[in-house]
Amino acid sequence: MSETGQDRQRSNSGSSRKMVPVKLLILGAQNTGKTALCVRFITKRFIGEYDHKKEVTYRCNRVLDHEAVDVEILDLPCKESCASSLESSIRWADGFLLLYSITQRLSFLELPPLKTLIDKIKQNLVVPTVLVANKSDLEIGREVTTEEGQKLAKDLRCGFKELSVAEAVLAVEVAVMQLIRLVMDQQRPLPDRRSYMLTVRHALTRKLTRSKTMQW
Repeated sequence: MSETGQDRQRSNSGSSRKMVPVKLLILGAQNTGKTALCVRFITKRFIGEYDHKKEVTYRCNRVLDHEAVDVEILDLPCKESCASSLESSIRWADGFLLLYSITQRLSFLELPPLKTLIDKIKQNLVVPTVLVANKSDLEIGREVTTEEGQKLAKDLRCGFKELSVAEAVLAVEVAVMQLIRLVMDQQRPLPDRRSYMLTVRHALTRKLTRSKTMQW
């Protein structure tokens, strides 16, 4: 289930695949449920306690819009122990899950600097990202409102999903698949500009021809 950075490079440099490769990076503070979310998405099972001290890559296949997708999700350990590899992991990834717990305001406040770093490294106008607010089942301990999460997602130009990894397997599936769709939409080639301009020109010509015919 796990791979090192070198393993990822070897797997990505192999022969061409029929499936569409999508590489996701999940980031967030400790005890926000990052690993639980990954395992929930991959296996549908929920395990509440994890204590891993090295990066882990989870891998599975999904079908989205009639396309087979080879999904890799890289789960880094807590920020303090992975700072040296964070930039290389960001470069590796196509899309990002930014996770916080609604019961940990500090985990919420740590995400804007992470998104700033992602934007700086990726240098794209739009970086596929979904902001995930976890532990919505723990309402009594809430420290971050839904409205605050929605506003941050808008400010960071992210998708947004508030959920409980512990209670809602479908919501986890929806959040990750939303990110996969954003990545795939970005990877699709833009329409050929010459063909597009020719199509527009022909349409304008037909419109002008019809107008002249109607006048006479």
